[in-house]
Amino acid sequence: MQRTRKARAAALMLSLGLIATACSGRSEDEGSKAKSENPGGSGETGVVDTADCPDNGTDGIDGDTITLASSFPQSGLTAAFAQISKGYKAYFDKLNSEGGVEVAGKKYKIKVVDKDDEYTAAKSVQNINELAGADGSKAFAVFNVVGTANNIALRENLGNNCVPNIFAATGSPTWGNPDYPWLIGSTLAPYTVEAKAFADYLGQEKPNAKVAMLVQNDDFGKAYEEGFKKAIEGTDITVTQVKTYEAGSNDVKAQVTALAASGADAFFNGSTLLACPAALEAAKVAKWDAITFVSGTCISKTLMGIAGANADKALAATNTMDPMNPAYAEAPEMIEYRETLEKFGASDVDPENGIVAYGYTQAAILVKVLEGLDELTRPALMNAMYEIKDLDAGLLVEGATVNTSPDDQFLAESVQLVQYDAAAGHFNNVGEILDFEGKTRELTPEDLINS
Repeated sequence: MQRTRKARAAALMLSLGLIATACSGRSEDEGSKAKSENPGGSGETGVVDTADCPDNGTDGIDGDTITLASSFPQSGLTAAFAQISKGYKAYFDKLNSEGGVEVAGKKYKIKVVDKDDEYTAAKSVQNINELAGADGSKAFAVFNVVGTANNIALRENLGNNCVPNIFAATGSPTWGNPDYPWLIGSTLAPYTVEAKAFADYLGQEKPNAKVAMLVQNDDFGKAYEEGFKKAIEGTDITVTQVKTYEAGSNDVKAQVTALAASGADAFFNGSTLLACPAALEAAKVAKWDAITFVSGTCISKTLMGIAGANADKALAATNTMDPMNPAYAEAPEMIEYRETLEKFGASDVDPENGIVAYGYTQAAILVKVLEGLDELTRPALMNAMYEIKDLDAGLLVEGATVNTSPDDQFLAESVQLVQYDAAAGHFNNVGEILDFEGKTRELTPEDLINS
């Protein structure tokens, strides 16, 4: 368990409105590195405490090259997630062709090393130990690892070695856990923010809605279920039934059939990967005419393409432009994105896939953060991740800027509600941008953050 100075950890916990003893049984002596006056980077104070860090603040920088390590599924049923890396690698390759990113007056190229973990947490640990080193000496930072369980399996060792684990590729609210300041999420909206967006939509369109939920039987599903139930407190919206399925399964017909028979007129489809289009198909077979919401993890071209007409009018919450939406075709950001992928993208990259656009956007944000550093060290980078102000980069939708602070670690609290047009094959925006800036903690049951 990461160590801390008790007084500093207590101050940070108080400022975040958290109780240290609720953190999964962690003792005060065993907490993490918290806010300190010894950040080892730009500024006089910072979130990360370097007092117990090894002398490795510049490890992973070799001459003019910054090495990042990543682990994500590249084979099997979860291989679709590998498209994320196609986006950020193309962005970095273009950057490198132009001389790299300038940090504190010097230009650096960015290199990403990665391995296939088949979406298995144990393999993620094995991969990162190999690519970044068990002591963190081989890579400057870990970047965009896919999966909640995967990042949880990595966070303690990386934190103890003071290695930044940045842009964790899930919307888990546990990335706000102050016990692990060396880990921070990405622009995937927190799952509880997605749940709140749907609850607010129902509050306007169907204030007496009866909602049935399908969620994965793990922390991913728990975040949707608990977040949505919290969001409807004090309203006339009710949850009729919740059904779960096992991670990795796409056989959800029985669960959806039961949900359709529950009398619900709204369907919260909180599934991911192939389970998501399978659930939409099952709902159609059951002739369930319900207002339907799908997880932000389901809105890729691949999954919505599989769903086809079964996904028509499905709602979702996102903050990234849909590359298939012609409304964005002439946007300068979209033109640059397509040109970058055409010139620097892998042969199998699909520029119309939304998760490619997501990966591209993470790279663009990282580069902006690096450009603002006074020095290129791990603590400087990590502290800067908690000082982002109104950053707009990559393919973020208009109005969805990134903001963080020591009290608010969530990058993606402004979202756009979108609705799928199956005939056209893309999502259209619904209403104005939804601003939940600084509200993720109050929208999220405390146990989900402290897990």
